[in-house]
Amino acid sequence: MQKPLTYALLLAATLALAACEDTPESKMDNAKESVSEAAEAMGDAIEESGEAIEQKANEVMGNEPTTGEKIEAAADDAADAMQEAGDAAKEAVDGQ
Repeated sequence: MQKPLTYALLLAATLALAACEDTPESKMDNAKESVSEAAEAMGDAIEESGEAIEQKANEVMGNEPTTGEKIEAAADDAADAMQEAGDAAKEAVDGQ
């Protein structure tokens, strides 16, 4: 009966020490990361809201882009993304 109680106490003590192991620097880094992620999410939400407002205004004014214009814009975005990926790959290879 003594061994299970001893093991349980050792486990509880180990867990308590592990929980206290975070340093103030670690906690500060975690807080900075959380703030950064929250700011990024807020920026994304603002951007999406702006796009939604623009789309609604275009619908009301009758300036909604045609399907062809949407496809062209998507193709331009894809080309830009591929160009950026190619540039990043080139920089990575040149850096080695």
